[in-house]
Amino acid sequence: MTVYREDDVMFCSNPMFERSLFVGAHLDDIELAAGGTAARLVEAGARVRFLVMSPSDYTSYDGSHFRDADVAVTEGREAAATLGVKEIDVLSFPAKDVENHSTVVESINKVVDDFRPTMVFTHWPFDTHRSHANTALATIAASRYYNSVVMYEPITPSGRSYVGFRPQLYINIDDTIEKKLQALRQHKSEYTKYGEQWIEGVEARSRYRGYEMRARYGEAFEVSRLEGVLA
Repeated sequence: MTVYREDDVMFCSNPMFERSLFVGAHLDDIELAAGGTAARLVEAGARVRFLVMSPSDYTSYDGSHFRDADVAVTEGREAAATLGVKEIDVLSFPAKDVENHSTVVESINKVVDDFRPTMVFTHWPFDTHRSHANTALATIAASRYYNSVVMYEPITPSGRSYVGFRPQLYINIDDTIEKKLQALRQHKSEYTKYGEQWIEGVEARSRYRGYEMRARYGEAFEVSRLEGVLA
């Protein structure tokens, strides 16, 4: 993808990605699955917007508290900035209980209709994290009048489903893998929890997908529907 300038506005040369909306249940989900792609689109001149469904504070069933909302939101905004993303909306649904119901669908619908994306990225509906799965279903419903919706590859432990993920769309992230990994490190509370092995696992997945597409690093997505654009 190349960039051209018209009336001092930047455009992506590939109209499929010109306005790309990334939807995540939590702050760090988008970076994990598609941070390299988001950064590459920004560099290519696309308009990129993040929509996160929850402030991502987390307390376990046993009372263990891992992250406050204000910390998670600050880290999420810093991570987005690392990727070059300036537009990020954080909604207020509970981190563990994002549901697939009308309130959630319409909250996404509002952003979709405002942004008018040419491409929507969201979770995979067979993800074992119910908030991820429900976000996927709600996004697909909210994007019903839009023709291109693709789904993130989940990473352990979220990906241990009874259905196999089918990689169908590959994006080369050779030039943006470092931004992806640095963005993840901006989530300091998560990094403290999981350590450098977390980063290494994400890098290994990207390396494997890159190998499949004859690149060094890649990200893979499953297609819900995709409009081909002939420029």
